[in-house]
Amino acid sequence: MKTFEDYQDEMNPCYKDYDAFKNKSGAVCYIPENAEDLSEAFTYSDLKNEVVAWKQDNEDYFIEHETTLEAVLTNMFETLSWEFPSTFLDQLNY
Repeated sequence: MKTFEDYQDEMNPCYKDYDAFKNKSGAVCYIPENAEDLSEAFTYSDLKNEVVAWKQDNEDYFIEHETTLEAVLTNMFETLSWEFPSTFLDQLNY
């Protein structure tokens, strides 16, 4: 099992694994630059839960932009470059 230090060796500035995002829902696919340990690492399932929770308070965003949860999730993963997913989602309202 990989340790946080193992992931840090691969981070520049963040850790992103497209294969894990697309094919391994329980594997770590994203670690933000400022993460302090693996409790702040994200799997596909974690990222999806972030979007599901955000959608509950922002249903109008999905209607207005004629988009789906999966589309927002994929766009979020592809766009994340250092930040936490919640930061990305919060910025969608601006």
